[in-house]
This record gives sequence, C-alpha cells and structure tokens, in this order.
Amino acid sequence: MATMEKCIQDCLDCLRECENCANACLSSDMAQMMAECIRLCGDCADLCALCARFLSRKSSLCSEACLACAKACELCAAECEKHSAHAEHCKTCAEACRRCAQSCREVAHAA
Repeated sequence: MATMEKCIQDCLDCLRECENCANACLSSDMAQMMAECIRLCGDCADLCALCARFLSRKSSLCSEACLACAKACELCAAECEKHSAHAEHCKTCAEACRRCAQSCREVAHAA
C-alpha cells in the first residue's frame, strides 16, 4: 500500500512540475522552440492526473494507467533534459518525471 501512496504523490508532484514547466516555457522568449516540451508537459500532466485518480479509487485499470503514465513521463523527461542546461524549470520537471515513471512502473509490475 505504501508503494501506491508514494506513486499517487509522485504523480501529483510530477503534474505540478509539468504545469510549471509548460507555463515557464510558454512565457519565455523561446516559446516557439519549446513547443515539443510544452506539448509533452501537457500530455504528462494529464496522464499523471488520470493515474493519481485511478490509483486513489483502486481502479482495475491501474496497471494500464501506470504504464501509460510512465511512458509519458519518460518522453517528457527526455525532452526537458535537452533544455535543462539553460532552463531550471526543465531540469526540475525532468527529475519529477523520472521519479514518477519509476513509481508507476513499480505499481504496474506489482499488480
């Protein structure tokens, strides 16, 4: 049960960091160059929210939701890492995404 609670918290933390990152990218002078980062942050935030809800209600689709969330987190982390040298928000987002992906894989494989 502790693993599931940690995963819920990691999903919520990741959702927050993805939203922060997307907003920071949108308001930067390089918003056009950051389009893929913004898109992936949105996808990841949406899947993190869905995953947290599924886990909270112990849905029979938790494993599938966690696997989809882990994939979105990995894609988002990889994109954010490309920009992490010049954008602290991208670095923070990538770190949150990696933690969330790991938690989601653990829950998915435990089910």
